[in-house]
Amino acid sequence: MEISPPLGQVSLESVPDMELLFEDIRSAGDEPWKIIVWAMGDDFEKYESTLTIDPTIDTYDCLTKLPEKRLYGLRLSDEGQHQTIHTVSVEHDITIIRLTATANKEELLARFPSRDAVAHLRKACLERNRRFELLNLYKEKSVKKDGGLESRYGITTGQKEALLTALEKGYFNVPRETTMDEIAEELCISTSALSTRLRRGQQALLLNTLA
Repeated sequence: MEISPPLGQVSLESVPDMELLFEDIRSAGDEPWKIIVWAMGDDFEKYESTLTIDPTIDTYDCLTKLPEKRLYGLRLSDEGQHQTIHTVSVEHDITIIRLTATANKEELLARFPSRDAVAHLRKACLERNRRFELLNLYKEKSVKKDGGLESRYGITTGQKEALLTALEKGYFNVPRETTMDEIAEELCISTSALSTRLRRGQQALLLNTLA
């Protein structure tokens, strides 16, 4: 689903090619929500300078600096607290699987316990003057494949291991931070076997999520 405008829109508009990948979202008691995000794809210094004037951000910390990306801790201001939908997610047991943000929108992949939870999230967005667009809705199910192994997305244990290892090692980053030979060596399989697992795993994920 897509939600707009994104939190931190003022700072993101200054770096239109930047993408944020949400790593963690936390709040202790009555403390303001703190969001941990990976930022990639644009001018980090410019982004940091506009964070100081973004009305939805109170303070920020740069936690990790890498050549192609940086990890930030963003503490929300009162306005950011009002705009966030994370309180609604907690209240209605909505599990965030993946959340990204650009200057125009947030893209959310989440697990909802019921259709009512979807309706509550939509209502919360509209109450905050944020657009809510549901792009796809599907029901998770166990799929029997590869000798009876179960996977809610239709992938085998080997394919899951290959995909997650490739993701963690930066194989899908631009530019790539590892090679298939290195991943195959870590998994103790041939490069050909790794290539097959990655292709079939990606195909299964697409068929069971987007198709």
